[in-house]
Amino acid sequence: MSRTSLVQRLRCLADDLECVGKHDDAPSSAVAINTWALAQRSVPCLIGRTLGHPSVGDGRPALSSELFYFDPERGIARTMSRWYRLGTRVDPDYWTERLAGRS
Repeated sequence: MSRTSLVQRLRCLADDLECVGKHDDAPSSAVAINTWALAQRSVPCLIGRTLGHPSVGDGRPALSSELFYFDPERGIARTMSRWYRLGTRVDPDYWTERLAGRS
């Protein structure tokens, strides 16, 4: 990613985080994520089945980009890439078992 692209993405992230609380919900463009759990790569992220994601088919498992804002009370999260509307939460073991091929 170019420096200019990174700056634009971070600026968009900062603008979105500044607006948290000024609106009741995530924007209508937010991607829905169900059967989600907090996961970790080298940074915190979400893992779950998305709905309305621009490049992941509906219901397919996805690992998000870095998680910057997480508010389960409001049902929203903001990663480097986009907003998510949080659906059903699952225990992280749900995904550990599925990714290991046990279910």
